[in-house]
Amino acid sequence: MIRVLLFFLSLTVTSSSWAIDLPDMGNSASTVVSQSEEQEIGKAFMRELRRQTEVIDDIEISNYINALGHKLSSYSDAPEQPFYFFVVKDKSINAFAVPGGFIGFHSGLILAAQSESELASVCAHEIAHVTQHHIARIIEASSQMSIPMIAGMIAAAILAFANPTAGQAAIAALTAGNIQMQINFTRNHESEADRVGIKILAEAGFEPRDMPLFFERLQTESRHYTQSPEFLRTHPVTTDRIAEARDRAERYAKVILRDSPAYHLMRAKLLVVTTEDIEGLIKQLESMLAEKKYRDERATRYALALARLKTRQADGVQQHIDWLVKHDNDRVAYRLLGTQLALLQKDEAMAIQRFDAAMKVYPTDQQLSLQYAADLLQLGQATKAKQILLKTAAHSYPNYYQLLALAHQQTDDPAEAALAQAEYYYLNGQTGLAVEQLRQARTRKDLSFYLASRIESRFRALQAELQQEKKKKSEE
Repeated sequence: MIRVLLFFLSLTVTSSSWAIDLPDMGNSASTVVSQSEEQEIGKAFMRELRRQTEVIDDIEISNYINALGHKLSSYSDAPEQPFYFFVVKDKSINAFAVPGGFIGFHSGLILAAQSESELASVCAHEIAHVTQHHIARIIEASSQMSIPMIAGMIAAAILAFANPTAGQAAIAALTAGNIQMQINFTRNHESEADRVGIKILAEAGFEPRDMPLFFERLQTESRHYTQSPEFLRTHPVTTDRIAEARDRAERYAKVILRDSPAYHLMRAKLLVVTTEDIEGLIKQLESMLAEKKYRDERATRYALALARLKTRQADGVQQHIDWLVKHDNDRVAYRLLGTQLALLQKDEAMAIQRFDAAMKVYPTDQQLSLQYAADLLQLGQATKAKQILLKTAAHSYPNYYQLLALAHQQTDDPAEAALAQAEYYYLNGQTGLAVEQLRQARTRKDLSFYLASRIESRFRALQAELQQEKKKKSEE
């Protein structure tokens, strides 16, 4: 599991001049960086990350990983710490934490975990790195760096594992001007994160033994490959560490725990979202159903229905929907299968009828609202789409602003469209494009005083951030 706490657990640069020994400062490190400063760094990192790679913004997946993370963090010794959990589209086995409580999982790690407790163990370990102030200790050692530079360094370090040439080039640029640094967390940090993470797991009702079990399986499986998973390269898993974690876990009562339906459905959705061979996946899922070789029939049928809709194949989808509705609880996910099937069959009236029925039951559901708005825009009903979007609190998702911009544009409201499009660019790390959108909007002659003030205020704020980014580049 990648441990990026500030600059990555271990950057792939080997020069000894990068080595920095970090003193054991205990919890006093929490006073080095304020919570608001950590939030700034984390948000800047997210923009930089989105600019360089694909963050999976599917709300069903996001809702699950955030529900799991917040359940665990509520049992930590810092339940007031804000956390934001997200998934990166990458088949490698990775997870990382950055300032402000931003914790990312590579899709490969989620699919590699064989139980919900194994996934929870990774999440609890990363939460422990945050709550034990390991991040703040590193920030103190790098306090001469600006927030954009810190965010850029984190993103460059992550990129180094997915694309070593590009990543190391980015690191080399960022470390010009005698900013030379490598952060290596100590064995004590790892042991502390294991200890605290196991305690969080047990108190949250998960099986604490699944943490050493997952580590050990990764270690065993890595022997069959020429290159170990990133998790093992950045979180060294030794026999002693596994034994120590197992001893700690044995102090807690055993938990007989069944994976939640949401866990299986999330993994099914993630498999469809990330697979490169969708036709091959359909054949595999059909074979699993025919031979009854599956862990969860509900998830297998859900994945198959999603995969067929993704390839615009209507055959069999309704049968899977009927089975899911009969054998499970009512879920937004199943209702959306019905709306998308109706649209595929060009029955627009039925799709809208199903959407409206679902909205009455789930009026505040973000996933339902955004999909309905997106489909309404495709159907030329921009006014209704805009009404839905303005009632939807999905402001952390860039695609929300893209849909809102399109809705404003189609309803002849170009200034509001520019504001929304600027937010979309900004959240995706394209601050220059965001500023340009607002620069053009502020010259319009038909703006009300209120709208002109909003545009001017946002323009000045983003322009200041753009200047910081340019300053960072000039220092490289």
